[in-house]
Amino acid sequence: MKLNADEIAWIGKRMETYHIIYQEIHDELTDHIITAIETARANGDQRAIETVFEDVVAAHFPGEKAMQKIQFKYVVAYNRKIRKTMWENMKYYFNLPVILATIILIISGFYLPRGIATAFVMMLLLIIAAAIPQFYVMRKLPKIKLGKRKMSLIRSFVTSRSSNLMLISTFWISVVGFWARQEHIDSLNPKNYHPVVFMVLLSFFIVYGLSSMRLCRQELKLEV
Repeated sequence: MKLNADEIAWIGKRMETYHIIYQEIHDELTDHIITAIETARANGDQRAIETVFEDVVAAHFPGEKAMQKIQFKYVVAYNRKIRKTMWENMKYYFNLPVILATIILIISGFYLPRGIATAFVMMLLLIIAAAIPQFYVMRKLPKIKLGKRKMSLIRSFVTSRSSNLMLISTFWISVVGFWARQEHIDSLNPKNYHPVVFMVLLSFFIVYGLSSMRLCRQELKLEV
């Protein structure tokens, strides 16, 4: 037995009291409760929506702060899935051709001149390699309708993976580089890095960036 619009609206307001921050989890739990209430109504329970709601929640989500515990379990499970998928994607891209290309890049690094000009170009390449996945994911992610004080679980986790390289490169160049200059630690100053170090980093950035873009397509069910 389908609930009417007023009853569904009441359930929506009642669900807000549980402070479920991720929209996808909120929608899934709400749908679960609505389905359970409709089943109860179909079985002859015609009590007020408030009473049926409390009985359903007590039966399906027993215990203190059950909703928050379920949300935590959802987030942990999704994070575990994302980590596993990213690792599989990196293994997917780190194939024989990529290994050979990495070896060629590393060897070529021994023939590049060391100096500020080379370091500047390599750092620029790293920033570009870090920025491309982030721009790609932001373009691919659809606009998700969010409730008040809600976040998207998929958007949060997918964008965090795509932005990791940019965060790493920004921290490395600005914070580590600045600290190395201030403390006169030449070995940590990026401008003094051997070109081979940049080549290794560039190879990693490319593989990680491709993996994060593939993750985006996988989570959005786009063609991989």
